[in-house]
Amino acid sequence: MKIVAVVSARLTSKRLPGKTLMPICGIPMIEMVCKRLLFCKKIDKIVIAIPKNKKNTKLKNYLKKRKYEVFEGSEDNVLKRFYLAAKYYKADLVVRITGDCPLIDAGIVDKLIYKIINSKKDYITNDNPRTYPDGLDAEVITFKALKKCYRLVKNKFDKEHVTTYVRSSRKFNIIYDNYKHDFSHLRWVVDEKSDLKVVRKIFQYFKPRLNFSWLEVIRLTKKKIV
Repeated sequence: MKIVAVVSARLTSKRLPGKTLMPICGIPMIEMVCKRLLFCKKIDKIVIAIPKNKKNTKLKNYLKKRKYEVFEGSEDNVLKRFYLAAKYYKADLVVRITGDCPLIDAGIVDKLIYKIINSKKDYITNDNPRTYPDGLDAEVITFKALKKCYRLVKNKFDKEHVTTYVRSSRKFNIIYDNYKHDFSHLRWVVDEKSDLKVVRKIFQYFKPRLNFSWLEVIRLTKKKIV
């Protein structure tokens, strides 16, 4: 079984343009996401799926220079980009990660992969209902289910949001992963400058170690260090 993580990224964020390449302890955010994913024990390959246009040339060139796998596809039809990337790399299981979540946790991702393999379901996610901090979102889907979703989806909303059809159509076998305590009030996704400030402070605290867990960050928040 080949397990591929597909990280969606672009430079044209409306709220924080260029955030994908903004540095965190000297490392661009998209690279920080990839470095954190490298600690996953079950992922075979990491691919960054970006829009194929001139606006993202700088992002493509940086990733290529750093020897990362880059797949270019549709900007608006993110489902198509995601599906074609998974198809190109011959994935059996596909992990979906977004490029604005630099605190993505390898342990959480591995747990989702383990659960979907053992349950033999089509899809698993950890954000319904949300119990983990916003910014630790991960989804795992079988390629068979992804292909079915790609063929069935017709409307613009589902094409843009990738897995909304999987969740709402009742055509797929779904499981959810939730934590025993609710930390959904914590915000670790980077959408605004204030988010980036928080994330930078966290990485600075653990520097140079990059494989700290999300629970270690929780302890910092309880001590009001971040």
